[in-house]
Amino acid sequence: MPFFYQQNINETNHFAIWAIQEPLSYFEEEMELLVDIQNPERKIQHLAARWLLKMMMPEMELDKIEIAPNGKPWIPGGDFHFSLSHCKGYAAVAVSDTDPIGMDIEIIHERILKVAHKFLHKSEKELVDSLTPEKQLKQLAFYWAAKEAMYKMFEQNGIDFSEHFIIEGIAEGTVGVVPALIRHKEVVLKVQLNYYFEADFVCVTSLR
Repeated sequence: MPFFYQQNINETNHFAIWAIQEPLSYFEEEMELLVDIQNPERKIQHLAARWLLKMMMPEMELDKIEIAPNGKPWIPGGDFHFSLSHCKGYAAVAVSDTDPIGMDIEIIHERILKVAHKFLHKSEKELVDSLTPEKQLKQLAFYWAAKEAMYKMFEQNGIDFSEHFIIEGIAEGTVGVVPALIRHKEVVLKVQLNYYFEADFVCVTSLR
């Protein structure tokens, strides 16, 4: 599994991305985890993300990972936080020693244009509409990945991506930070979105 990118956001929050080139048999032999996923490509992605987590946190006992009601992997009683994500060809992991953290990695693809209305806040749509078509596509991919990361960090059900998650800027450049707000019921929470772009994907980490 070739190393791709790693960033220490600060002293307690870190993330890494790996390019997946190994066959399914590699992960099955190395990890010996029982995974009920029939699609071989999805199974490779699932196992690769956990393998990367193990490489970042060698003390991690992968067989203790459970799935929370909101779908987020976690370890009951664990003294650190983590978030996993994967897409075609890549696995990504974020870890925090102190606070909940969320991460998402998304391929930049035109199919996102068809679903943008489901997750864009009206203020975000105004920002996107001011961009060139090429920049619009990258920005929409960033917004989608950012809101997925915010959802994983916030750990609450009943979330409307377009109303409860509000991103307050444009992602410019390869690496950067954009502020955001979570407004859900009585909660108003400021969020920091750290992003990393490559030609074909964007990765976003959400933290408080």
